[in-house]
Amino acid sequence: MRCLLVDDDLTTLNVIRDFVNWKLYGINAVDTACNISQAKMLIGENLPDIIICDIEMPKGSGLDLIKWVREKKYKCQFIFLTCHESFEFASTAIDFDAVAYVTKPFDSRKVENAILKAAERIAMEKRLDEYSRYSKFWMDNSALIEQGFWRDILFYNIFPQLNHIERELSRRHLSVNTKERFYLLLITINGSQAEELSWDSGVFSFAFSNLASEVIFGEPYHSRLLNYTRNDNFCNIAILSAMTDLTIIKDKCMSLISLCREHLQCEASCYISKQVEIEGLAGTREELEQTDKENIAKRGRVIFQGENQEHGIKGSYTLNESLFNQLFLERDKLKIVNTLKAELERLTRENRLDSITFHCIQHDFMQVVYSFLYKNEVQAHILFLDQTSQKLFKNAENSLFDMMKWAAYITNKAIDYITETQQSESVVEKAKRFIQLNYARDISNQDVADHVFLTPGYLAKIFKAETGQYINNYINECRIKAAKELLMRSDENISEIALKSGFDNVSYFSTVFKKVTGISPYVFRKEYRP
Repeated sequence: MRCLLVDDDLTTLNVIRDFVNWKLYGINAVDTACNISQAKMLIGENLPDIIICDIEMPKGSGLDLIKWVREKKYKCQFIFLTCHESFEFASTAIDFDAVAYVTKPFDSRKVENAILKAAERIAMEKRLDEYSRYSKFWMDNSALIEQGFWRDILFYNIFPQLNHIERELSRRHLSVNTKERFYLLLITINGSQAEELSWDSGVFSFAFSNLASEVIFGEPYHSRLLNYTRNDNFCNIAILSAMTDLTIIKDKCMSLISLCREHLQCEASCYISKQVEIEGLAGTREELEQTDKENIAKRGRVIFQGENQEHGIKGSYTLNESLFNQLFLERDKLKIVNTLKAELERLTRENRLDSITFHCIQHDFMQVVYSFLYKNEVQAHILFLDQTSQKLFKNAENSLFDMMKWAAYITNKAIDYITETQQSESVVEKAKRFIQLNYARDISNQDVADHVFLTPGYLAKIFKAETGQYINNYINECRIKAAKELLMRSDENISEIALKSGFDNVSYFSTVFKKVTGISPYVFRKEYRP
């Protein structure tokens, strides 16, 4: 702390400054001033915590100084010194919240008692300020602190044992009845739906969370509703008292599902747990998430924990590949997609469509498509390397909607490409264009075939039929054409031109050049260069 001594009597200043044990009271700096003007200047430079001031001075009284300090709203504790007691002075000093009023002559005991009183008041005010700041922080952040606690409980950041939970509650100054039981409510929307509607993921998550909080708790940003993403899907989870009527929870869920359809244009699914103790919340969250993952046929509904587990024998279904092979041979894209859709709807009605069956159907259908492409000598693994194919494949097992979207996409792409390849001139033109753009690179027949998604043998066959020449010969033809231009128009030597034209050595370049043109590169340049 810092103290300022103000007195026109230098003797009094020196006595107080030299005889008080300032460090005993936590004061490590003492300034002195002989008048009010000097005191004001020192206060402006280094604000003191305590001011010990004479009341009666020639160039302004101590009361003038305390009035000025209070007007400036400086937080300083005042101790007044005076030669005689005066009720008027004392009354004014009290009005301006002075700590003490000490009469001269100097009495070290009285002054030290006054300093002690001032130091105690400063310490008390600091504590009150801290309590005030803490109280404001708590009021401003209590919801976030509680929400952080529930998030840590649900995601195992707090060990799921009662003594650990109670210790965390105490540390965070939260009041939660650990003997209470709860319902967990998980609300999910497949991320592919939001992406289909071109939602920004952050905006969608915010809108979804606010809507869920408004419906379930009647207010936005409730501390017992947490939002997160899982496998690119949007999730909100609410912690509800087990005293809440399940009928009310279900009705709110039905309302939320309806509002999600109306305002977000997305299908939400709700999962309500059985009653669970606080230490079992994290495990219950995982069980609800697993239920959501396995829920293929009942999207957009309210599901109670345990009710969605009655299925036929898991993984016992096999797609009728013979039927789909025949449909692909007929190339009836609409019939293929509608047949698959009808089959999935039938399995849904029979309550046989679980996640394992869904996975098997996807892979059986993909096998049919790959077989169809293989028979037509198309490299399926390259045809479906594009970003859209990869994303649709990844999302396909999320829902019936995503499965049908993926199936329709790869069906259309496979049949359309086969139709295109059989119009051989279009594929050959693509191959030729690829060679024209890449002849300077070390390209092979395999590279060209990969570019048009065909096997090298099949591409060579249709390329020869269309152009009358082999692919390697056409590559060399493009290279020699480029070399001719460079020989006629540039000053580069023949070795550099060979490399720029796609040949890795001059000898082979000269051999091929002479075979194509009938003369050597040197003779060509000499005869044809302007």
